[in-house]
Amino acid sequence: MPWTIVLTNTVAFALCFAVWVVFGPSVRIIAKELHLTLAAATFVKTVPILVGSVTRVPIGMLTDRFGPRLMMPSVMATAGAAVVYLSGAHDLANLIGGAAVMGLCGSSFAVGVASVSSWTPANKKGAALGFFGAGNVGTAITTFCLPMLLASLGWRGAFRTYGLTLMAAGGAYALLGRNAPVKGLHPSLSVILKPLASLRTWRFGLYYVATFGVFVALTLTLSDIYVDAYKLSLVKAGLLSTIFTFTASIARIPGGGLADRWGARRVLQLAFGAAILSLTPICFGMPMAATVVAGFLAGIALGVGMAAVFRYIPDYFPANVGAVGGLVGALGGLGGFFLPQVSALVKVQTGSVFLSVSPLVAAIAAALILQYFAIGWAIAASAQPKTESADLGRLSDALDLAGKGLPGEPLPDPSRTKQDQTADGSTKRNPGASRDKGEKDV
Repeated sequence: MPWTIVLTNTVAFALCFAVWVVFGPSVRIIAKELHLTLAAATFVKTVPILVGSVTRVPIGMLTDRFGPRLMMPSVMATAGAAVVYLSGAHDLANLIGGAAVMGLCGSSFAVGVASVSSWTPANKKGAALGFFGAGNVGTAITTFCLPMLLASLGWRGAFRTYGLTLMAAGGAYALLGRNAPVKGLHPSLSVILKPLASLRTWRFGLYYVATFGVFVALTLTLSDIYVDAYKLSLVKAGLLSTIFTFTASIARIPGGGLADRWGARRVLQLAFGAAILSLTPICFGMPMAATVVAGFLAGIALGVGMAAVFRYIPDYFPANVGAVGGLVGALGGLGGFFLPQVSALVKVQTGSVFLSVSPLVAAIAAALILQYFAIGWAIAASAQPKTESADLGRLSDALDLAGKGLPGEPLPDPSRTKQDQTADGSTKRNPGASRDKGEKDV
């Protein structure tokens, strides 16, 4: 596996992620200078998140068709140019238009997933994708670096610096990046779109809502808790929130390795459970030190969980990683937009900033319950008679419709000969495959 490819994509994704959240520390200054209302400033801040989430699907499809060496520099150059344009904005329309185009950098995730997966052998995909996913640390880059640039250059100079840096990095990617060799013809549009009709794809997306979506929402919610409940300054609250953000990003690296070793299903289950146990006590209010520790532990769990979700994709959809990864990433990004709104509503209705964490716990619990029933359905379906070819075909169709497959147990294939079956009628396992891999997880 060429680790230079993994590193190149990780750095590109980290820079894109840093730009994606550039309005976080800067929107107050911009709103004051341009006399924006709170509602308008909030909308400007969220536009890139929405655009970056939604465009992950088409950008992922285009990556499957044209390759990451073209798509990643295109995304980075376009977004970088938009940030430079924003540095000259003088009204709300300029800000919204520039923010929408700049939001394309959020789709870089789908490009990177396709690139890393295409170069990585099956037994190391989890580790490689986990390392790439650590590019989420781009949020920490902006948390620490942008305030200093704002102080020294002003927001317009800081934006120009960000934009030009991203454009230069896009040029470097064009020189260093490579497309994996493609056997045969490029996939047609119908082939690329086919996995989007699978319920399994959407189920993976819901898992990502409960990991990445909660990660984004908790980043915002923890800051409110530190300010409102513990009366910390915004600077100190940001630093403590960064402990969670940085931990979750780095935890994706070992999370991918664990998914390679133990299987995505098993690791994701444990991550869901650990996140619930870590976050539930926060809902009832704790001393600040305990909340920081709970956030740290939740960061580990969510980081591992994010890596486990994407360990599924290259095994189930090896030829459509960009499209499927784009949809899964889009759903997770949308979760990161809507979950904070629900948390804010709970805070207003209950008057408790601590209870604003409860919708996030509920989202994780819902995903865990969904996975539990998915396993049960798969086990029930596997108990159906499988001696006739027609029965086998119906069983395979039923499992695929529900998005299931038993861990470590390949579905029987009616086209196989009797020599491929064991004495009890089950299918022989590939001796080269590692045990309980993501491709047979539910």
